[in-house]
Formats: sequence, structure tokens, C-alpha cells
Amino acid sequence: MISNASSITNPKSRIRYPVTPVRFALTLTTGILLLLSFVVPINRLVLFECPFLRITGLPGPLCGFTRSIWAISAGNWVYATVNCPLAWLVYAALAGGFAWNAGSILFGIKTTNRNLPGLNRVRANRATGVAIALVVFNWIYRLSFGHV
Repeated sequence: MISNASSITNPKSRIRYPVTPVRFALTLTTGILLLLSFVVPINRLVLFECPFLRITGLPGPLCGFTRSIWAISAGNWVYATVNCPLAWLVYAALAGGFAWNAGSILFGIKTTNRNLPGLNRVRANRATGVAIALVVFNWIYRLSFGHV
């Protein structure tokens, strides 16, 4: 069998599923973010000052996520939870996305199913609303406890 770099063969079924550029990019992006959070110490990370903080004097809605994700990777779970509780959900999404996409690429498994309901406009709007509400509640939590 001639090997093609853009597809992987599932040894059990001998069906070839192509590795799409989107799946490869998602795997690479989430993998690099997770690897960096384990390898690079937070004090060596080059972070810029938040423009929202500079203008208003208040931390922005997304402030604290980087420090909390680095704290989760370092095992400082109490700090991560107190600093930015929503970072746990972001970290779980990163880890789950990496595992899902890497498993699909490594084992040649087709991970899409046409029987699953798709994300139509109504579901996408609801998911966006929930994500915005979670970020706003997390921001209110951070402001109420004075986290900067």
C-alpha cells in the first residue's frame, strides 16, 4: 500500500480518513498551549499590560485566564480557582480538544457523526449567550473580590 502523508489508515477497517488541515491546526494549537503552560514558568512569560486596565483602572473581562491556566498546569489549583474559576472550563476545553483531535489523527478514527445534531443558528446563539454570560459572571466575581 502506498503511503500518503495527508491521510492515515485505520488498521482494523482499512478505511482511509484524511487528516484535514483544520483538524491538524486545532491539534497543533491546543497542544502548543498545553505544552507551553507546563514548560514555561509564568514569570518567564512575556505579557503586555492590558489596555483595558490601563484606561479604566479595572481588570478586563478576560484578565486572569493566562495566570490561572499556568497555575493549573503547575498544580497550584487553589490559586487558579480563587483567581479565575472559569479558567478550569477553558483548560478542560483545551485538554479535551487536544485529546479528541490528536486521537483522531493518531488512530485514523472518523470523529464526526451525521446522526448528531448540528450547531444551527439557534443553538449557536444560545451557546454564544451562555459563553458571554459565563465571562461576565467571572468578571463580576473578579471585580467583587478585587483581583487584578
